[in-house]
Amino acid sequence: MVWKARLRKLTGREVRFLCMLGVVLAVAAWKFLPRPWKPTIAVATAHYQITSTANSNSVAEIGAVIELLYSAYSNKFASVATYTPNHSLLRLRLYKSRDEFRRVNPGMGWAEAFYSRGLCHAYYSDKEINPYHWMLHEGVRQLNREVAHLDLQKWLDEGLAEYFACSRMRSNQLAVGTVDLNTYPVWWLDEIAKTPNLQTNLANGTVIPLRAIITGKGGPNIDKEFNLYYLHWWTLTHFVFEHPVYSKHAVALFERGGDLKAFEELIGPVEKIQAEWHEHVCRLKSAVNGNDRQFLKTGRLSK
Repeated sequence: MVWKARLRKLTGREVRFLCMLGVVLAVAAWKFLPRPWKPTIAVATAHYQITSTANSNSVAEIGAVIELLYSAYSNKFASVATYTPNHSLLRLRLYKSRDEFRRVNPGMGWAEAFYSRGLCHAYYSDKEINPYHWMLHEGVRQLNREVAHLDLQKWLDEGLAEYFACSRMRSNQLAVGTVDLNTYPVWWLDEIAKTPNLQTNLANGTVIPLRAIITGKGGPNIDKEFNLYYLHWWTLTHFVFEHPVYSKHAVALFERGGDLKAFEELIGPVEKIQAEWHEHVCRLKSAVNGNDRQFLKTGRLSK
């Protein structure tokens, strides 16, 4: 016996629902799915494969800068057990402009660069004094995963990215630990620790408890305090890696991923460190505001 399927005629309500669903899916696809992109140039450096629509001079500049990042990162972390010096070329996609970056990658929100699935995405901007710090940020995250092979706590993953990306280019090298005032989140530094008193700042919300920063639990809504979180991640990493005592344990903290247990065993009790870090933040703010001549000249805090 042959059975024939009978299709029920859809009701008007069901037709309207399917039409609305189709519209929603079409809008979502238009807003979030990547657009086609065809590079016009491909360049290989010692450690990177760069595809781009930017002009050759911009690509050459970015290629040179990201190799300086690679060198600085290697100098810092080559001793880590999982560090792999022999690897395939790391992939970087360089867009010719911010407009193109956003057109090809819609729905990016605040992001000016991103790293995903083994590919670093960034754009070149000749309108910026520092046209590559967002690229360096994502480049560090790429190195964390593809060269160091570490899954870091968010504060340290983002903090290290800023620690390198906010450093100055000097004498054809990335002077890690110096501070470039023309980088994010340095230009928002006034938003953190608005008074010299730690308890006052905890109460007024301009300092987030370091326990919440390290664990990622118990702090304010990150969507509402986005810049403040980045300031904490950057300044805490800068403090640990630049401190005359704690810097001796910074690489070990990196190797262990930066969780609370590792932090307290290698650096110290979080409440004690919080007070010392707060002093470091206040010194950074004072230096940025012009109260440290050496800082203004070199980007590095006076001892």
